[in-house]
Amino acid sequence: MTSQITRHLAEATRAIDAIDAIDAIDAIDAQFGEGYARDNPDLVASLVQSATIESAVATGYGAHQEALAAARQISADMGDTILKLKPRFFG
Repeated sequence: MTSQITRHLAEATRAIDAIDAIDAIDAIDAQFGEGYARDNPDLVASLVQSATIESAVATGYGAHQEALAAARQISADMGDTILKLKPRFFG
């Protein structure tokens, strides 16, 4: 599970690295024509902002998955402990 989380976070980090302002400009110009990004800076900002939000969501997802894994482990450990103590309490 941890390797999945690590891989997911690494992919999200790469997404931000891959779509910085220059890459956003190149992508927009390739799609809409040369100079379109220059004439529409809000579009460039929106693309970079979207990539940043995607990364933040991926980071939150990773933290959530780690918390769930920890809760599962704690629950399993607690169940095992209760089963071990059961004979002491109930004979």
